[in-house]
Amino acid sequence: MKVLIAYYSKTGNTEAISVAIKEALESTCQVDVLKIEMVKQYAGRLSHLNPRIFFDTILNRKPKIRSVVDLTQYDLVCVGTPNWYGRTAPPVNTFIEEMTHIEGKKVIGFVSSGWGWESYADDFRRRLEKKGLEVLKALSFTLREISESQLEGIRETLASIK
Repeated sequence: MKVLIAYYSKTGNTEAISVAIKEALESTCQVDVLKIEMVKQYAGRLSHLNPRIFFDTILNRKPKIRSVVDLTQYDLVCVGTPNWYGRTAPPVNTFIEEMTHIEGKKVIGFVSSGWGWESYADDFRRRLEKKGLEVLKALSFTLREISESQLEGIRETLASIK
């Protein structure tokens, strides 16, 4: 089985979760990781103090990203995003928008935030389903924290589609 973990991370929290998922899955399948990178990066580390981040997020702008990989080669795609102002990070919206030939593609979505509210994962699930993806699981994490039970749930989801 071939898995892609695609994520955007401004502060390192979503990246830490992506690494934990990769380490949990790589013993049973081939895992590739794609860090979603913007053509013009956001300045500074404090997202809530950056007006460009605020307006891109609230106005649902889709900033240019470096590239989108061909997803047809993957059996499962994990997509990770930080939660900004209760919404998906704009670079991840661009990534989702630019996905092609993905109708029915199996996906696990995950969101990192300071709160870890399940509603964030539910909103992200709806965003992915609107694109035509089959969302097997949508998870919400508090910052860098990912429990062993959450990792086991991802492993079980993976085993169910083999």
